[in-house]
Formats: sequence, structure tokens, C-alpha cells
Amino acid sequence: MALQFCNIKVQSPFFLAPMAAITALPFRLMCRQQGAGLVITEQINATQICRNSDPFTNNGFFTIKTIPDEKPVGVQLFGTDKQEFARAVEIVGKDFDLVNINCGCPSHKEVSIGAGAALLREPQKIAGIVEAIKGVTDRPVTVKMRLGWSGNNSVKIAKLLERAGCDAIMLHGRSGEQKYTGKADWGSIKRVVEAVSIPVVANGDVKCGRDAEEILGQTGARFGMVGRAAMANPFIFREINEWIGRGVEWKPTPAEKVGGFFDYLAICERLEMVKLTDLKIKAVQFTKGIDFTKPTRVKLQGAKSIDGIRDALGDLRDSMERN
Repeated sequence: MALQFCNIKVQSPFFLAPMAAITALPFRLMCRQQGAGLVITEQINATQICRNSDPFTNNGFFTIKTIPDEKPVGVQLFGTDKQEFARAVEIVGKDFDLVNINCGCPSHKEVSIGAGAALLREPQKIAGIVEAIKGVTDRPVTVKMRLGWSGNNSVKIAKLLERAGCDAIMLHGRSGEQKYTGKADWGSIKRVVEAVSIPVVANGDVKCGRDAEEILGQTGARFGMVGRAAMANPFIFREINEWIGRGVEWKPTPAEKVGGFFDYLAICERLEMVKLTDLKIKAVQFTKGIDFTKPTRVKLQGAKSIDGIRDALGDLRDSMERN
């Protein structure tokens, strides 16, 4: 189903949320292949982009790398200075379909410098960042935010951002102080949807196809976003699309989970973005729920090379095919 989000054609109403150290290019491609309508880079420091002469080729900025196959794709920036945001967008924004401002990350690293969810303490500063970016790009400018820092002033902030020219709000139904505790407040997302005329993307606690249907139904949002659940299960986008589109409850088989890891490995090798620590994590995450034999688990945990991981899961796949 073709939809329009900020004048961008998307094939699904559910998007991959930006996540630090997770949503690099190989994982974004994996999720696009599984049916994510839109993907966004992990957060990138606007200040560091401004200080780097060539952020696309510097190894420290591999997260900025993008290819046509993953479109539509957004770039997420974090920081505190509106001029640096604007300059960063001038440098990297042309290669992406939209710009996203990080006002949602609750981690200490970002909050301690006044960035991420800490910006929710200063809504006027966020509005200034939106206006500065709008002045240098024709790409849609969106904000990823929470309900507030310690309380819930999401409607007030959303209205302010709309007046500043924000094109869409991606709203997680928790406060910054909550981090990931408690339950996402979909009722508050609904109130923001009703208060503004720009698109609101509902985010928080979507773990399956039924959750996806319910968050849209309960909030009135036309679009949703999946974060943590996709980390271990990039297949969730196919699951969501099957449920919303056809009413079919689909889950990956153990063989498909193992196959998903090899698909991911192939993407990493093709892009020359192979990292052993990342592959070990993905091997465990993608195969979560599979009843490993003890030899397979020992091999996987002790793997010291890419071939070691490949052999461990290859043996598991072979045993599945024999059975």
C-alpha cells in the first residue's frame, strides 16, 4: 500500500526508529527488506559533522553512509546549537529524504550536554533549531520527541513546533525521565494527534502486528514507529504489514531467523561494513527464541572470527534442514 508521509512515498505506515549503535546502514537495509516504510540513521553529532571536512568517508562517521536501496531514509542529528544543526544539514542533508532532530534520547551521554530528551526542558530552543534547519533545506524537517522531560507538556511543545515549521512529529509515549520504564501513554499521543495538523508518528511498546494495529486505532495516528522490538526482530515489519494489510498473523520460523542472520551478514560484506562484535550481537538477537543445542550455543558464544559465527549457525541451519 502506497502512502504519503511529508510528500514522501512510503510502502508501509510503520517506520524504523533511530537507535544509537543499532540503525547503521546494514540494519536499515535489513529492515527495509522486511517492509519498514521508512528508516532513519542512528543519531549523529551535528557538532562533529561541522568539524569534519569529509564526514562521509571518515571512518568515525560510517553511520552517515547511505545508498539508494534503502530509500526513503532520514538522517537524525543531535546537539544543542541551532547554527551547527543548520550547517550539518547543509553538509549531509542532500543525501537523505528528511531530517530528524533528536529530542527523545534519554541516555546520560546526550542529556548531560543538554541534548536529546534534555532539549524538552527548553521547547523554544527546539523551535529555533527547526527554524534554522528550515532555512537551509527543502527536505522535510521532523522532530523525534517524548511527552516532556519530567512531566507531560507534549501538546504545548507540539503546537510550538508546528508554528516553527516542523513537518512531522515522531512521538514516544514516555517522558525523558521515564526512559523505558512503565508503559507508553498512547492516550497522550492521541491528544497530540488531535491538537496539531501535521503528521504524528506514534511510538512506544509496539511488539507485534496486533500492537501496531492498536496503537494506530487508539491514537488516531496514521503512522507508527518501532524501535527496541526491531533490534532482536527485524522481521517485525513483515509481521506488521501482514497483519494490517491482510489480517494474517505471521511469525518467522526458526529457519527463517537463522536465514535472516545470513542475509544480514551478506549485506555487511557487500557494503564492507563487517564488524565481529556487531555480528555476534546480531547472531544472538536474530535467533532469539530458537532452542539451541548446547554445542551450537558454545560455538556461538566462543566465536572469535566471522567464520566461527558462520560455522555455528551454519551447523544449526543444516540440522534444521535434516529434521
